[in-house]
Amino acid sequence: MRFSIFHNLGAPGRLGEYAEVMNEAREFAVTADRAGFWSTWYTEHHFGHEAIEITPNPVLMGADIAARTEHIRIGQAASIATFWHPLRLAEDIAMLDQLSGGRVEVGLGRGLYGREALNLNALADPRDQEQNRALYDETVEVLRKAWSGEFFSHQGRFYEFPAPGVK
Repeated sequence: MRFSIFHNLGAPGRLGEYAEVMNEAREFAVTADRAGFWSTWYTEHHFGHEAIEITPNPVLMGADIAARTEHIRIGQAASIATFWHPLRLAEDIAMLDQLSGGRVEVGLGRGLYGREALNLNALADPRDQEQNRALYDETVEVLRKAWSGEFFSHQGRFYEFPAPGVK
C-alpha cells in the first residue's frame, strides 16, 4: 500500500513563526520520504492573514522539498490555474519536474476565494462561474500544448500565442 500526505500548511496563532512552520514542513517531508511515503501535496492559497493555508506557491514549495528528499513524489493540490499566466505555470511546473528528477504530480484548481482571485486575476472572479470555468479550461488547454514538447499556437478568448506580431 502506498501512502500520500496532503499537507495543507497552516499555523493558526503562529503568524509570527512562519519560518519555524516552514522548517516543520520540511522536516515532515524528509521524514515521510525516509519512511517510504509515495507523495506529498501542497496547496495554493494567498493572503492567509489568519495564518491558515499559508503556502502561496506550491511549485516553489515543491522545489524546496525536492532539494531535501530523494524519492517522494511532489504534488500541487492544487496550483490555481486561473491565477497564473499559463505559459509561466507550464514552465515553472516543468522546471520543478526537471529539478526533482521527474517526481512531480500536477493538480490544478479553478480558485474558490474571491479575495484571492480578485487580487491575482480579476478574470478568475468565482462570482462569475461561466467566465471562471472558461478561463480555467483555456488555461489547461494551453498547459497541455506547452507540455507537448512541440512548438504550438493558440488563439482563444483570453490568450493568444504567439503574441500578435511575434514569430
